[in-house]
Amino acid sequence: MPMRMTVPQLRWLSLAAGAWLIQSYDIGLISVVLLPFKTLYHLSGSDVGLLAASATVGIVIGVVPSGFLADRFGRKRLMVLSLLWYSTLTMLTGWASTWQEVVMLRFIAGIGLGALFPLPYTLLTELSPEAMRGRVVGVLDAFLSVGYFAAPLIGGIIGGAALGTGWRTLFFLGGVGIPYAIALIFWMPESPRWLTSVGRTGEAEHIWRRAGRPPMALAPAKKPERYRPGAIFKPPYRRRTLMIWIAFPSILFVFYAIMTYMPSVLTQEHLSATSALRFAALIMVASIPGKLVESWLVERVGRKTVIVSFTLIAAAAALIFPAVRGNFAIVGLGMVLAFFGIAVDPAVKVYTAEQYPTPIRATGVGMGEGVARLFGGALAPYIMAVILSSTGIQGSFIFVACVAVVGALAVALLGDETRGVALADRLDTVGARPPGRRRA
Repeated sequence: MPMRMTVPQLRWLSLAAGAWLIQSYDIGLISVVLLPFKTLYHLSGSDVGLLAASATVGIVIGVVPSGFLADRFGRKRLMVLSLLWYSTLTMLTGWASTWQEVVMLRFIAGIGLGALFPLPYTLLTELSPEAMRGRVVGVLDAFLSVGYFAAPLIGGIIGGAALGTGWRTLFFLGGVGIPYAIALIFWMPESPRWLTSVGRTGEAEHIWRRAGRPPMALAPAKKPERYRPGAIFKPPYRRRTLMIWIAFPSILFVFYAIMTYMPSVLTQEHLSATSALRFAALIMVASIPGKLVESWLVERVGRKTVIVSFTLIAAAAALIFPAVRGNFAIVGLGMVLAFFGIAVDPAVKVYTAEQYPTPIRATGVGMGEGVARLFGGALAPYIMAVILSSTGIQGSFIFVACVAVVGALAVALLGDETRGVALADRLDTVGARPPGRRRA
């Protein structure tokens, strides 16, 4: 397949990027409201951890079945439904009267957030040229950082109003996902690889022609291939799944530590709430050029090298972070931490998608995301909230560094390089269900 993307493929990339931008803004809101909520409701360290983890717990519940449902019913359909779900719940959160109601609504919204998480990069991996997969996911993931940057930036602009009603405006803005989901219905195609895997080859060929590409010779079975989701736990996928389940949550935790707690950490450095939000936004914005650099390197030097090196540099920055003093040094090292610790995420995501064939790709990705969000996005941040309130910045960032090193070692020791390897469209014989057998 030619290396360059066509205009329709670039348009589809932009549409998926917009969905992720809206989602990341939604997730980034929690770091902004933690500051006013601690003042308004006198939250304890445990309360802060509960509020910070509420959406992530919902994400875990939503992301695990998302992959299986996407393999059964299609990537696009689930993307639209999940975007409508969490955008509506986020907008409703603006009317919450207590912090406990916010926790509950964020949890329910998180189910929709989780359902969406694996879909943009799964879909774009299957829509993009083989030699561009890593670069596409890197560019796509950069839009996540735009949203993470936008939430504290808007919170900083609102400033003191956030202590009153300003935080409600932040949630109301999340309703923009509703009209955007309607636009996706008309302009975003289904994955032609998925369509072929379920026997809808005519529709798949039509989409390839729309993309300006000749139809791919994918050779579907006479009947759609049937499988058990448990195939990801059988050879040859078992080792890959183990590697992803260790690496993904460990590396993702670096992102959650920065995104959720950086404003709180900066206030402990005697910054005002408004200044802390603006500096946190500046730190987050460093991940955007980081992801663009990653998107170039991941196709040049490979997935493993990028994942291991970026993660170890982030771990070193986390160890040094508590020792620096002065606003310039704190923000500068925070930007280094974000540049490498967050910019590595797209490499992990495309690496995850490349571990599995089309019939179980979304299942494997969804399960990997679920484990990552449970341990790296809910449990570890909850522990960090307790550590931050009891031992301060030093103990919490040592914890961040240790977890990151575990993720880097998992990829280094258990992973195989996938750069330039063609996506598999059929399961290996072990783990696939014979077409004639009925499901129990």
